[in-house]
Amino acid sequence: MKKIIITAVGFMAMLLAGCGSTKPASKPSATMTIVNHAQKAAHQIKSGNVVLVTKNSQNNNQSTTGKMAAKFHLKPMIVQAKLNNAAGLVKNYDYFIDGRTVYIHADNSWSKQLLPKKSPLIKSVHRQVTGSSAVRAMDYLKKHLKLEKNKTTDVLSYSGQGKLGSMVAKKLILAEANHSESTKNILKKVKITKFSYKYTLDKKTYLPVQTYIYMQYQDKRSKKSITEAVTGTYTNVNKVKRFKVPAYIHKNAASTNQVNE
Repeated sequence: MKKIIITAVGFMAMLLAGCGSTKPASKPSATMTIVNHAQKAAHQIKSGNVVLVTKNSQNNNQSTTGKMAAKFHLKPMIVQAKLNNAAGLVKNYDYFIDGRTVYIHADNSWSKQLLPKKSPLIKSVHRQVTGSSAVRAMDYLKKHLKLEKNKTTDVLSYSGQGKLGSMVAKKLILAEANHSESTKNILKKVKITKFSYKYTLDKKTYLPVQTYIYMQYQDKRSKKSITEAVTGTYTNVNKVKRFKVPAYIHKNAASTNQVNE
């Protein structure tokens, strides 16, 4: 490291100059003010309804769509959701997560499983219902976001093809995969070619109304292009009353072994 030597005379001059005048701290921009309010509000989410729609495509065709509609309450976390996965083996099923217990309705019957402490599945669902990926992205992008002001909402957005978008996309992918080594290895083989982001928030409460994250990446060897777009729509944020898993599900759900997820 370089060493900086300041003479006694120079040091005194700096002190005198500092005592003579002080500059007022600059005010944050309108965009940064909205970002700060949005981040604070996002961390205060306690309940709500959310619809998540995920669209994937390869080489601009063969698109698939997945949809999750959920009602949730936190502390303690309880989630009621309906999942529709057009590409999955089980295309439609309902589930509840109550603490560490997950209740799944598939093949016309309910079953329940006890999840381990610090379950990646619980963390993943928590991220999904609270939109934490969008909030994390906002933190990385806040100095580069554009602000669009509407009558009842504000929109923060970013779109780019450079290093910043690539870095944010990779961080979000790693977070969703709990920083697994396999995901790290996969990311070494792909190039992020585009990243777009929108965060729409209520003008009065700063709570999320809609989130949108779009990623386009290319396999470095095969040159195949893959896109993924995730749209989250939020309603009744912090207005959902506490609810429970219905008694008939508690009674009829067959217990299975604890799963390591």
